[in-house]
Amino acid sequence: MSDAVLVIYSRNVIQVLLIFTNIILANLIYGKLRLYFDRPLIEAAGGRSNKISIYKRCARFVRQSIAEHRKSRNNIRIYKLWTDNIRPDRSGFYEKAKAKMNKAGYRGKYAAETYLFLKYFVIPSIFILALVLNYPDISKSVLASATTWLIIETVIRRKRKQINLMLQKNIYKIYKFLHNQISSGVKVTDAIKCVYEIADDRYLREALVKLAARYELTLDIDTTLDELKSFFDVQEIETLCIVLKQGVLTGDNQEILARQEEVMFKKYFNYIQAETDSCKARCVAAAALFVAIIVVMISVPLFIDAANALGKIFMN
Repeated sequence: MSDAVLVIYSRNVIQVLLIFTNIILANLIYGKLRLYFDRPLIEAAGGRSNKISIYKRCARFVRQSIAEHRKSRNNIRIYKLWTDNIRPDRSGFYEKAKAKMNKAGYRGKYAAETYLFLKYFVIPSIFILALVLNYPDISKSVLASATTWLIIETVIRRKRKQINLMLQKNIYKIYKFLHNQISSGVKVTDAIKCVYEIADDRYLREALVKLAARYELTLDIDTTLDELKSFFDVQEIETLCIVLKQGVLTGDNQEILARQEEVMFKKYFNYIQAETDSCKARCVAAAALFVAIIVVMISVPLFIDAANALGKIFMN
């Protein structure tokens, strides 16, 4: 009897301790939540309760380091331009990564840094982590890191392909606009400044706006065309830059504009025809797949019933 009373007492004590512990934890959690959701308390704190997390501190430190690095690189470039009077070498490791990301449509402030971080820190980290977890089997670590690298490169390559295809579909509009403007008596320089008005795609419009803005500010056609080339990685943009430069230098490029407009419109028509044929093929394949599914759904029960009937006949 005394043992049963002792067991009941111990259970009650444990339950009371758990309830007391839960109350303390709930009170602590409630106090923390009040710092973020209680408006009078937030106003009374006056910003003194806003603590920066470790992640935000690290991210701010990284951003400051990158900004200082860029500032030092810009100072070095300015010094070289002032002393040597030459253009800075842009064939470096970082410049190649930045150009690659720009042509893929990722033109954020830290796009190149993010790409280099994923490629040269995340992938080796995945390899090391997978190797530690699966040691001594190295095949899984190689597969994991290779898959990650393939995903990153595939996404970048697909995005760049989409941008280039968009340009190839819309570049005839640029030639048509320039040809119409110059044929109407508008100067080539003035036509370049307002060519962005014909762009429907957001990315193409951004590229043409920066083209017009750079030429408006610098009046340097070479620098302006370099700005346009940084957006795309396709042969058609090289031809467009040659035509624009010829128009600025000579003031008359109507013939080449008309010829390029005709060529690019034919390419556009071929793209539309190819997409139409592809849509037809996909529709036929989808219809055939649905018909095959329906035939299987109908024929399989019939075959099963026939097999069962034959089995009953021969058994009798």
